[in-house]
Amino acid sequence: MTHVRAVLFDFGGTLFDYTTLAEGERDSIVALARWAGATTETKMILRAYRAALKRVFYEYLPRPYYLHRDLFRDVLLAMAEDLQVAITEEHLARYRALQYERRERDFLLRAGVHDTLTALRARGCHLGIVSNADDDQLSHMVKLGQLESYFDSLLSSEQARSCKPDLAIFQEALQRADCAPEEALFVGDSLQQDIAGANRMGLQSVLIWSDAEREPPAGEHRPRHVIRHIPSLLELVP
Repeated sequence: MTHVRAVLFDFGGTLFDYTTLAEGERDSIVALARWAGATTETKMILRAYRAALKRVFYEYLPRPYYLHRDLFRDVLLAMAEDLQVAITEEHLARYRALQYERRERDFLLRAGVHDTLTALRARGCHLGIVSNADDDQLSHMVKLGQLESYFDSLLSSEQARSCKPDLAIFQEALQRADCAPEEALFVGDSLQQDIAGANRMGLQSVLIWSDAEREPPAGEHRPRHVIRHIPSLLELVP
């Protein structure tokens, strides 16, 4: 194996599991729909949100760069259209405030994150976050995880003006790490964004896959390594 000089991480879904935030996210979405006048069952509101998220995500995916506040705004507006209600700017501001409140209540890193980062630093690795997130979202999550002192570089898609799987964000991350692509591990949870982009860039891609009931799908975007837990990274960095 090529000597590993840097370990670069996606954030959401990688350093923390989205399921820990799911209850708060559902609360926020349902509250927004109710404020806008939706009277349908909660399960129908959530179904409309999931359908809107899938539709808008795939509309945005081919774009090399976008702000995530725009993506999620379009998701919420699409949900409202499906529910035949109107969302105002006041509703959106209340929604974001409630979302942040629930996130602060529920946020939890994956097991072993701090210890693994400490061990990787002791092995001389540059540690970086490369996240498809706006600046305010990334800084909020880093603060919640108490991660500021563990990382050498923090790169949001807003800073890079590039969203994974676009290559520009990976190029910027490698420049900050001062290493060649083959000298870096890239750890992520998304086959379409993290693994696809890392593979195209020539990074050593690592998929974190915590579903014990099934294996990752054998599609076109295949990671070089699959791990179930963050501490397993130490086996890849002698």
